[in-house]
Amino acid sequence: MVKIGRNAPCPCGSGKKYKKCCLSLHETSRSQQDYVLYPSADIDELDRLSNSVVQFIEKGRLDEAEKVSHDLLSRYPDQIDGLDRLAMVYDARGDRKKAAEYYRKAGEFAKNNPGFDQESIAWYLKKANKAESAE
Repeated sequence: MVKIGRNAPCPCGSGKKYKKCCLSLHETSRSQQDYVLYPSADIDELDRLSNSVVQFIEKGRLDEAEKVSHDLLSRYPDQIDGLDRLAMVYDARGDRKKAAEYYRKAGEFAKNNPGFDQESIAWYLKKANKAESAE
C-alpha cells in the first residue's frame, strides 16, 4: 500500500488536495480497522505502556523503561511503539550503537507499513545517523 501525502492530489480525481477531499474518509476507515484488530481496551493499554516508557526515561528508571519496551514489542509486534521506545531507552543509556539499530528498525517498520509518510521514515533514519555519529 502506498502512502498518499496530505498535500498530494486526491486519487479520486477531484483535483483537490487529498487532505481537503478523501483523507477523512480514509482515516475513518483506518480507525475502524484498528478497532477490529485492537479493541479500545487494548489500544488504551498500548498507549499506557508506551507513555510509561517515556515517563520511566524521564525519571531515569531505564531498566524499567527497557522492560516495558520489550513487553511492547512482544505484545504489539505490529505497532512501532516497542522499536521506537527501545531506541529511546538505549539513547538515554548512551548506548549509541543499539539506539541507532533500533531507530533503523523503526524506520524500516515505518517504510514497510501503512500510515507512515516519508517524513516519519526520514526522521527515524536521521536519529539513527545522529546516534551513530555520536558514537
